[in-house]
Amino acid sequence: MATIKYILGKRGGDRPEVILRLKINQLQRVQVKVKGLSVSRKYWDEKNQRQKDTSDFLTPWEKNDFRATNKLLSDLKETLLQRCDEILEEEITGDWVKEQIDMILHPSKYSPKEAKPITLMQAVNDFLANPDNRLTRDGDPIKKSTQKVYTQIKRHLVEYLNSIGRKDMETDELNAQFHAKFVNFLYTKQGLKKNTVGKMIRNLKTVINNSVPREQRVNCEFVDRGSCKAFAEEIDNIYLTEEELKKIGELKITTPYLDKVRDQFLLLAWTGCRYSDLSKLTGEPIMEDGYPCYKLAQQKTGNKVTIPILPETKKILEKYNYNMPKPMTNQKFNEYLKVVVKAAGLVNEVEIQHTEVGESDEPYKVTRSYQKWEVVTAHTARRSFASNMYNRRFPTLMIMAITGHKTEKSFLTYIKVRPDEHAKNMFVQFMEQEKRRNKK
Repeated sequence: MATIKYILGKRGGDRPEVILRLKINQLQRVQVKVKGLSVSRKYWDEKNQRQKDTSDFLTPWEKNDFRATNKLLSDLKETLLQRCDEILEEEITGDWVKEQIDMILHPSKYSPKEAKPITLMQAVNDFLANPDNRLTRDGDPIKKSTQKVYTQIKRHLVEYLNSIGRKDMETDELNAQFHAKFVNFLYTKQGLKKNTVGKMIRNLKTVINNSVPREQRVNCEFVDRGSCKAFAEEIDNIYLTEEELKKIGELKITTPYLDKVRDQFLLLAWTGCRYSDLSKLTGEPIMEDGYPCYKLAQQKTGNKVTIPILPETKKILEKYNYNMPKPMTNQKFNEYLKVVVKAAGLVNEVEIQHTEVGESDEPYKVTRSYQKWEVVTAHTARRSFASNMYNRRFPTLMIMAITGHKTEKSFLTYIKVRPDEHAKNMFVQFMEQEKRRNKK
C-alpha cells in the first residue's frame, strides 16, 4: 500500500517548498518537489505533517494562511493516494506524480474550456472548407456545382455585412429582423429575383444547420421551424412549341458556332436534359429492348435516367456522326441562342410576371412584356420537352421518368401550357374517346 510523507529541503529559507515522498512499495519510491506549495520551517510539525496553526505568536492572517495550506497538504495526500490505487504500480512514475499534483492543485487548468460560439462567417467558412464532408439528403457527396451556390451565399453575406459596417455576426443575432434586412438587401442592392432570394435563404439555413452545434442553434431564430421562411413564386417561364422548334431547325445558318448552338439546343429540347448533361449526349447509343437510347446519371441530382433517341434527336446526332461538339459555357450559350431564336422569327410578345422592389423597398408583382427570343435560355429546352410531351398526352409519370423528376409537384412547374391549350387538349381527347365509344 502506497504512503506519502512531506519533507522540507535544506534550501528555501524560512518558507521552503515541500517535497512529496511517495513510497509505492519496498523497492519503488518517487520524490517530487511540490512547486508553489510553501510552508513555515519554524512552525512545521514533522510528526503530524502540518504547520502548527494554533500558536499564540501567530497573527490572525498567519493562522488563516497556515490552515489553508494545511488543508491543501491533506487534500493532496488523500487524493494522490486514491489515484495511486486506481492504476498499476509500474505506471506510477515521477512524471505521472508531477502531472497528478498539478491537476490536483490547479484543477482549472485541466477543466474543459467552454467552446466559443461559432459566428455566422465562421459557419459559412467551415461549410465551404469541408465540402467533402457534406452529404445530400440521399447520402451522396455534394457536387461542385452545388458548392458554387454556397460560395455565392458567402459573397452576398460579406457585401451585406459591409453595407451595415460589420465583419461578422453572432448566430443569436440571426432573427426575423436580420431575415427582413438581408432579404431586402438581396432585392434592392443585389437585384435578385424572388425565387433566387428564397433559394439563398434555404441554403443559408442549410449552412447553419450543418456547421453550428445543436445547443447553439436553439437561440438562432433564423433556423426555427416556421420562422424566417424561404419563399418562392411561380414564374411564367415560356416554352417553345414543336412548330417553333421546327422553325429553328429549318433556319439556314452559315456561322459555325451559331449552328452548333442551334443543334445543341434542339438536342436538349428533344431529350429533356439539362444543359449540365449536354456533354453526355454523345457517342453511339445503346439498344434497349429494340430501341436506341442513352443511359446517364444526371449531373445535378444524380438520378439515373434513360433517354430515348427520338427521330428529331437521331437527325441531330447523325449530323455530327454521334460525336457532338463540346459544350461552351452556359452564359455564352444563352447569348448565342438568343441570336439564333431571333433569326428564326420568334419575335412575338410574351408576358412575364415576377416580384420586384421599388423605391419604397417594398416588393410588388410586376408583369413585363418581352419578345420571345429575349427570354429563351438553355433551360427553355427542358421545359419545351416536358410541355410538348404533355401536349401529346403522354402520361405524366412517363415524361417524369425521362426528365428525372421525383415528384409530380416539381414536374408540373415545368409544364407551361396555356389555359386555351389545356382546353384544346381536353376537347381533342374527349372527341377521340367518343369515336372509340361509337365504334363499339
